[in-house]
Amino acid sequence: MEKEGKIIRIEAHELKGRDAWPLLKEMEEKGWLTKVSLLSCGGEYGLEIELKSKEHAEHCEVLIEDFLAGKMAIEEASLGNRDIVREITETQTIRIEQGKIDRLLGLAGELIIGTNGLAHLVKRLEELEIPVEVVREFKEYQALLNRTSWGIQDIIMDMRLMPVGFVFERFRRVVRELGQELGKKVQFKVQGEEVTIDRNVAASLYEPLLHLVRNALDHGLEGPEERRRAGKPEEGELLLKAERRGEQVVIVVKDDGAGIDAEAVKRKAVSRGLITQERADRMGFSEALELIFTPGFSTREEVSSVSGRGVGMDVVRETVQRLGGKVTVRSEPGTGTEVALELPISVSITKVVLLECGGIYGIPVGEVKEIVKVEAAKIHSLKEAEVVALRETVYPVVRLSHLLGTGTRQEENGEVTLVVLLSGVALAVPRVLGEQDVVLKNLPPELASFKLFSGAAVLGSGDIALILDTSCIGEVA
Repeated sequence: MEKEGKIIRIEAHELKGRDAWPLLKEMEEKGWLTKVSLLSCGGEYGLEIELKSKEHAEHCEVLIEDFLAGKMAIEEASLGNRDIVREITETQTIRIEQGKIDRLLGLAGELIIGTNGLAHLVKRLEELEIPVEVVREFKEYQALLNRTSWGIQDIIMDMRLMPVGFVFERFRRVVRELGQELGKKVQFKVQGEEVTIDRNVAASLYEPLLHLVRNALDHGLEGPEERRRAGKPEEGELLLKAERRGEQVVIVVKDDGAGIDAEAVKRKAVSRGLITQERADRMGFSEALELIFTPGFSTREEVSSVSGRGVGMDVVRETVQRLGGKVTVRSEPGTGTEVALELPISVSITKVVLLECGGIYGIPVGEVKEIVKVEAAKIHSLKEAEVVALRETVYPVVRLSHLLGTGTRQEENGEVTLVVLLSGVALAVPRVLGEQDVVLKNLPPELASFKLFSGAAVLGSGDIALILDTSCIGEVA
């Protein structure tokens, strides 16, 4: 049996052919039932039951457990009752194995790569002495195939997306029980439950978030007495929030606790031989915070059921990076800590702007604000950096050729092409090739350490394009 909010699912192997009519009838008589759907699996049937509220779902969970355990009195349903069950359960909903959807999405990705190849072929045909009508007809069929491919992909993606609230909901009980165990009063808040994310990404989120919630409760939030002395309310606040930013979902775990003591972190790192005292003395606050991601690091002296096991933030970062995302930490002593997980909505297909700079590179369209050409003279030097003013906004300029070390010329007829990113950086590029739909692939382990790239893609021409991580462009520069 599986419960998600107001939905309860009973698998076919749990029902074992039992007549579910008495169970459904009791739910209906109590006024709890909204809808029942039939789940088909290998010729056997399970049930998906939608209740009117989460409270009803909790009551029904106990009722169903009794029913499955044989503790509920079962009477043979009459033929009329069986007809009613059939009428209730016959809906337009079917259940499909996740693996089949994954394989279907993979095929859709290959179809899009093939469509991109046709677009490349159309360009080559236009360069040859082929009748215009033939080329036009070829382009029409290619456009039709392109629309169909993306229609298929959109439907499959919708099937794979789920509200992140299903993951968040699991933490209410964790926070309540752990708060009681630690003797802390906690107000748990959730925002952005309706934001959708790929099921595969959502499935991998629970463990990283569990580490972050445990850290916030144990390390971050103070006890009632300590909060009173600090002039804070006795009840601490823990926020779990999701929001959409372009082609990414950002999930934030934030507390209003004591914050991270950077000096204590450095002392612990030195005592464990992770860094030297000389290096610790040179470290700034932000660099010290990065030490918490060191494998085996913990500020706890004793091991408990919650902390001190040396397993935590390094696991969080590894998991998020494996999903194509990144982790950032912000903390202010006495005010609290915020950990943000930036994750792709999907790990499959996206549209990118292709750039040429000694090779082909891509930037996700959702992370591009605009593409403009400006006179080279309008780019000014400020100390050791370059800036440009666009419509009363000043942007730092980063030259892609400098980042990549290609030395490619970036001016053409006295003009420079700038790709203005949502992150607030103007990227100077030699040439923009256009947009293309691509299937994103993770980088091999030996290249995963390069912060500048988030993945790679095979283009219709057969070329490989490295996808730039726009959030790292300013840092690397």
